[in-house]
Amino acid sequence: MKKTIIGILIGVLVSSCYFLVKDFLTFETRVPKNHVSVRFIIETDQEISRLVLTSDNSNQTIELKSHNETLIVFPSYGEDEFKVCCTFKDKTEICTKGDYVESGYSPVLKITDDKIETISFH
Repeated sequence: MKKTIIGILIGVLVSSCYFLVKDFLTFETRVPKNHVSVRFIIETDQEISRLVLTSDNSNQTIELKSHNETLIVFPSYGEDEFKVCCTFKDKTEICTKGDYVESGYSPVLKITDDKIETISFH
């Protein structure tokens, strides 16, 4: 009987430690309900002055300073469409035509010297 109780206690202790360590060592962005997260991978030698994301429910502008990756989270209540424009320091601009999203989506876009392309869409 004592061995069974000790075994159960050890199992509970090991399980608790696993979930605590997993939670503390996981570095993932938790996106709120009814939101979309768009990750940008920047693969350009040109310096980007700003990145603008517009949707039906949001208009966000961020200034980038030598980043190679960034994330924008915006609200989306049902079906939505978002557009991204990237302005370089030399005042040239590239834009997407618009991408369909719903809340919970997490598209990944890549910015190069001459285009913004969708790498994954989930």
